[in-house]
Amino acid sequence: MTYGSELADHPVTRVCQDHEYRWRYSWPGRLHASLEADGSYNDAMPSGSNDRVLRTTIDFVARWLRDGLPPRALLVVVGWTHPARREFHVAGDYRQIVPHHAYDIRPLDRLVAAYRKTADSPDEAEQRYAAQVASLHAFLEQYGIAHAFFNGITAPRPPRHLHGTCVQDTLMGAPFVPHDPAEPTMADFLRRRPDALHVQHPNETGHRLWAASLAAHIDSAAFAGTAFESVDDDRLAAAGLPVLGGARALRRHDRKGAERIGRFVRSRRTRSRARRTDRTDPYIYP
Repeated sequence: MTYGSELADHPVTRVCQDHEYRWRYSWPGRLHASLEADGSYNDAMPSGSNDRVLRTTIDFVARWLRDGLPPRALLVVVGWTHPARREFHVAGDYRQIVPHHAYDIRPLDRLVAAYRKTADSPDEAEQRYAAQVASLHAFLEQYGIAHAFFNGITAPRPPRHLHGTCVQDTLMGAPFVPHDPAEPTMADFLRRRPDALHVQHPNETGHRLWAASLAAHIDSAAFAGTAFESVDDDRLAAAGLPVLGGARALRRHDRKGAERIGRFVRSRRTRSRARRTDRTDPYIYP
């Protein structure tokens, strides 16, 4: 939903080919324009996990600070995803998994099958989500990095045993974007605006509306008094950090993946049935 999966799909593979277009019209690009920021980087990937969110955000900020770039030149906006998703390092790379999917990398498929059978737990997922949000908020706050959070497709509650603890205090202090109780997630926001969805993800209108809601929050009292600094492109390039853009198309290895649908589901009728099934999948789509 953040990556911009359906903004410019290939007619057969449904994989976005025009990255410049996607980076510009997904909500991070729209937010960049609304805030008149110097640049933006969309680090999302299709079916990404909260494990990946935590890992890559800490990595990005660590490199930013290592090269002496000012903390007040950076704004981090995070859309947390379904806590059941996981990340594992298999076959030489980080892989994003949904526990009930099958995968075309054999070691990954075996691992996911074993994980699904022995370790997949909603309670564990909720506790992991709470720890991830608390950890990232504390990390960014420690180094003076302005940040805003929201939930993308579900709004987990912290486990009961964490109530009254410092973890709950940290979660309550995390800068989640205020929302209408009827719209606790980005997916709920989009559902209530039928013209904002393409099939499974926001279209240009959906990204524009969501970016506008985020911009209104960032311009509000939540960030009052925050003196953002500027960083020129040369300093970013010298630090090995992106000036503009984001993640390019990344191969998905689940058997519901866009690259596989043409190979496994050939007829128009069965392809349509598969898409209807995907739309009801609570782990991936709104």
